[in-house]
Amino acid sequence: MKTFSRTSGSHRQRGISLVIVLVLMIAALFLGASAAVIAIQAEKASRGDRDRQVAFEAAEAALNDAAIDIEGTAAAASAGRVFSADSTLGFPPLDGSVTCFTAKNTDSFGLCRQPVPGQPAAWLSADFSVSTINAESVAYGHFTNANFATGTGNLPSRLPRYVIELMPDVQAGGSGQKLQFFYRITAIGFGANPNTSVVLQSFHRKA
Repeated sequence: MKTFSRTSGSHRQRGISLVIVLVLMIAALFLGASAAVIAIQAEKASRGDRDRQVAFEAAEAALNDAAIDIEGTAAAASAGRVFSADSTLGFPPLDGSVTCFTAKNTDSFGLCRQPVPGQPAAWLSADFSVSTINAESVAYGHFTNANFATGTGNLPSRLPRYVIELMPDVQAGGSGQKLQFFYRITAIGFGANPNTSVVLQSFHRKA
């Protein structure tokens, strides 16, 4: 009487099952790793968007601070800041020798003039990163005494800054009228990450 052994067949089935289980485990591992990477990227994107929003709001605050500076608060007036739609007082000369006054010119700090033809606009050449005596841009509250919170957490890493550029009103002076001026304000705001920044511009005509 002959007997047959099924041992080799059972081993083969168990070996195939082990391979399938290993393949499924590797697939699950890759899926888990992919999900983790996607979650990390989404968190980074969310944090970046939030930081840009912080910088955007800081730049908006600087635009408003500059507008108050132009309109002439008591603090700004006491600092010698005088803006007039029919005057270039306080701004760099027309000869193009100076584009923006620095903090060395205390009363005219942050005031800019259109450069000579062929040169970049004043706001493009101004260095907004400098906060020393050579700074061309004005820190928020410098002339208005307004306060702006900075620090850790979701607060901006540093104060927003701005420059004010004198712009001739061609239409107003085009028909024998006295030449008038308005102002282009360029402001930069920073996020909680100091490498995050947003630049905004507005045009302001003195009331």
